Amino acid sequence: MAQNDERSPNRERPAGTRFNNRDMRHASRSAISSAGFTLIELVIVCAVIGVLALIAYPSFQDSVRKSRRADAVAGLTRLQQLQERVRAQEPSYADSVASMPGTPGLSPERHYVLSVNAASASGYRMTATASATSPQYADTKCRGLRVEMAGGTITYSSLDAAGVVDTTNANRCWQR
Repeated sequence: MAQNDERSPNRERPAGTRFNNRDMRHASRSAISSAGFTLIELVIVCAVIGVLALIAYPSFQDSVRKSRRADAVAGLTRLQQLQERVRAQEPSYADSVASMPGTPGLSPERHYVLSVNAASASGYRMTATASATSPQYADTKCRGLRVEMAGGTITYSSLDAAGVVDTTNANRCWQR
């Protein structure tokens, strides 16, 4: 057999050519298996991510609901300002949203329907109720926010999904 024969392991190779499989007689098994992740490692990582998502998602949804309540506050604040404009020109406050300038029937981001529940010469009661078409409707603890002005005193309260009014000072729906 010649020295440069193709079958000879000691033959000369031109520069830039690769070894073929028969030249790699003692490939290290650990070098081949450490190139990626095993299936069990991937399953464990997916399980950990799933558990974290189960814990974090409800908290995230609650935070989003709380931030959308600012839309109700903004809508009611706008109505309060309009009520004061009306009262400056009329003998009593406006008894409906339609009788106010600009007819602001929805909150700025349209998550709440705004309404005037009662009005007189000395005060008013207005409510922002979550729209049934809004994702905010799922906020059963604070479905509605209410502001009442009577004799110069403003009271903030909320309504849950059953319509029960919460007027406590520590009202969680009006956190600012």
